[in-house]
Amino acid sequence: MKNNYESIKKYQLESYYDNKWNPDYDQWVNLLAGWTLNSDYTTIAWNAALTYDMIFTQPVVYEFGNITSPTLLIIGTRDRTALGKPLDSSEVRKTMGLYNELGKKTQKSIPNAQLIEIENVGHLPHIEKFDSFIKPLIKFLKE
Repeated sequence: MKNNYESIKKYQLESYYDNKWNPDYDQWVNLLAGWTLNSDYTTIAWNAALTYDMIFTQPVVYEFGNITSPTLLIIGTRDRTALGKPLDSSEVRKTMGLYNELGKKTQKSIPNAQLIEIENVGHLPHIEKFDSFIKPLIKFLKE
């Protein structure tokens, strides 16, 4: 309920874009910040809280080996997103959300998964480098 433009931008800057901001990203902050002004924001915030609860209490990483459908992982190697990061010590935080490592680990745990690593991109490759994201996605979907 305490989210606002500044807190949303700060989170995205640190987690999604690894402290490399582009003014083009403001539109995505504006979208989320706009929700905080909605008359139904209490409901929106509750739904977000339920989603985060699911992420924290029902991890699926242990089920990746059960995936049988074709899988494409597209990650930005600069992604540092890790829920709960502010709750840990600075030493532990340095080890969290290292997608340049997590992507490879995840690929190995999903049978026959393909991994596309987009260099120097954060959590939102479809926003930071759309062409680098969409080309392998279209190729994968055509296979």
